[in-house]
Amino acid sequence: MSEQRRSFNRIPFDADTTVSQGDSSWPVDLIDISLNGILFKQPSDQTIQKSQPVDICITLGDNSQINMNTQLIYSKGDHVGCKCVHIDLDSITQLKRLIELNLGSDEFLERELSALLEEHGHQ
Repeated sequence: MSEQRRSFNRIPFDADTTVSQGDSSWPVDLIDISLNGILFKQPSDQTIQKSQPVDICITLGDNSQINMNTQLIYSKGDHVGCKCVHIDLDSITQLKRLIELNLGSDEFLERELSALLEEHGHQ
């Protein structure tokens, strides 16, 4: 798992983020995001079930959204990491633009996109 994590640059980022699981949803503090997933601070009054999908909605400053379906892969204290298992085209476009702006290099982004496609069996 740690090798996969190193394939994707994590971008520290703060935006309105909502986590949904089952019939519950709640706001969380976003810590960072990558093409492969998200790390956030979990409120102490909420618990994420590892066996159920976790839906993430990040609202950006221009009111556009990044929506991803994820799976819990890491939980320590109040820090929770989820791996992206599905993201729609509009959301990946927004995420790509966000990472591009933060990395400042198309070369890094292209490498990350290639690693993501390779991981999901698309070459």
